[in-house]
Amino acid sequence: MERRKAFTPAAIEALKDGKHADPSVAGLSIEVRSAGKKVWQFRRRIAGDGAIVKMTLGPFPTFSIAAARQWATELNGQVEAGIDPRALEAAANERAKMTVEFAHALYMTAVREGRASRAKRINKPSTITEKLAIYGCDIAPKLAKKIIYDIVESDLTKLVLAKGKRSPVRANRLAAELKVFFGWASSLRGTEIGLTSNPAARLTDLKFAEAPRSRKLSMEEIGWFLRAVALEPKKYQRGLLLLLLSAARLKEVIHARSGELEGDVWAIPENRVKNSRAHRIALGPWGLSLFRSSGVWVFPSARTDGPQTSCGWYKSRNRVLARMSEYAGRPIERWTPHDMRRTSRSNTKRLKVDFETAEAMLNHAKKGLERVYDGYELEDEMREWFLRWETEIVNIARSAGVADLLGVPEPKAVADIGVLPPWSRRHLTIKRGSPSTPSRRRA
Repeated sequence: MERRKAFTPAAIEALKDGKHADPSVAGLSIEVRSAGKKVWQFRRRIAGDGAIVKMTLGPFPTFSIAAARQWATELNGQVEAGIDPRALEAAANERAKMTVEFAHALYMTAVREGRASRAKRINKPSTITEKLAIYGCDIAPKLAKKIIYDIVESDLTKLVLAKGKRSPVRANRLAAELKVFFGWASSLRGTEIGLTSNPAARLTDLKFAEAPRSRKLSMEEIGWFLRAVALEPKKYQRGLLLLLLSAARLKEVIHARSGELEGDVWAIPENRVKNSRAHRIALGPWGLSLFRSSGVWVFPSARTDGPQTSCGWYKSRNRVLARMSEYAGRPIERWTPHDMRRTSRSNTKRLKVDFETAEAMLNHAKKGLERVYDGYELEDEMREWFLRWETEIVNIARSAGVADLLGVPEPKAVADIGVLPPWSRRHLTIKRGSPSTPSRRRA
């Protein structure tokens, strides 16, 4: 009987066609294929089962003799214990696939289908958008590529505490969303994930105190803001200006669609509004020019088929805030996009706007019997206020010398649009006796 030759690099290089068993490790062999390619293989029966296991490691010399023998030795230990190595390998592959990113995609599918909560209620589009924003801004950068089974409580507490140093309110939202996501993944509703314990179960113990915000920008700060935002990329410049002019919420602005524009009115559908009440905002000439877009989205993302995520807007805010501090010569108190809404509302009384119109401008619901009996929508009154507020901001932009950089329409362009706010009238002269100015008859 011919004795098997010991495997050495030189001996393997000299092997001809066919399979050649390793004399040192049971089940291990090397197959010489066409063109002389040599591939490590394993073949043995599972103890007590009788099933034959056939597996391939890869080519020699990519996998050395020592590496192949270690691989085969581990497989021998499994088959001799009655374990199918292929099942273990499949389980390992499934585990490696289940990153936080992959699991979150499954979670969002469940959210959209109403399977993510105990109530089994389909979330509003605004809620889905908020969940995606929290994931994209705060979770994905740190955890997306990690295996979800390897996530421990300390990973999540570090995330929340770091966020709390910058934004306590957003940290609370992050903690709540992490608890919901990992709670779903570890529940029977999320059996496709197979998470055995919830590392986020105690996160709400970290709740930060939330005081009602009262921040609003002064007229001087608005001037610095306009100078600072003039240096932003056009998309962010348009969006931040529209926030100020429209008094709309950030999500309402950044997820605006071109199809929501009806003439010079931005009609926000009820499924995109916090209180589920459709809102109509009459845009002045400047606001109209800021809103107009050639695509589906008013503020499209450069990377995906959808709107620009909120992360980019907060980064833009940070750049604008830094420039404002430079112009002021002192640190400017941090402001949020929602503070623009408060700034607009805080100027209504000064601009002689009544309470009902001011509340309607913010799309706040009427209360008590007014909600039942008063169906008047105050659209004409709101139109007048939005034009008056735009006039105020235009005058500040002109005083700051940045009107052209911000795309404020010239009086002629305004006249062509057909909307004539007060700030443009002083630049247009109408000759006496023209059809527009009928002469007065003496009494």
